[in-house]
Amino acid sequence: PDHFFKQAFFITVLNPKAIVFYMAFFPLFVNPTEHQGLITFAVMAATIAALTLAYGLVIVVGAHMLSQRAHAHRLVGFMLNKITGMLLISFGLKMALFK
Repeated sequence: PDHFFKQAFFITVLNPKAIVFYMAFFPLFVNPTEHQGLITFAVMAATIAALTLAYGLVIVVGAHMLSQRAHAHRLVGFMLNKITGMLLISFGLKMALFK
């Protein structure tokens, strides 16, 4: 688990799209006359990191609970697998046939 956290951390920190987003987005909320340097950007980055963590936790916990419920009922899990498989096949066919 620790390995996955480190991997996700470095992928997020070194993501060029995120870096460009922060460079374009953060200055919009900084008053140049009251700019306090790194403190301002650190607080904004920490806020976004906390919101992203909270959002991610909600998604992961929700998916985990849904997965447990699906595994508790064999028929539900079986049907979800079949439906998911059919959706993936249909999307693949759509992509192959209708470029």
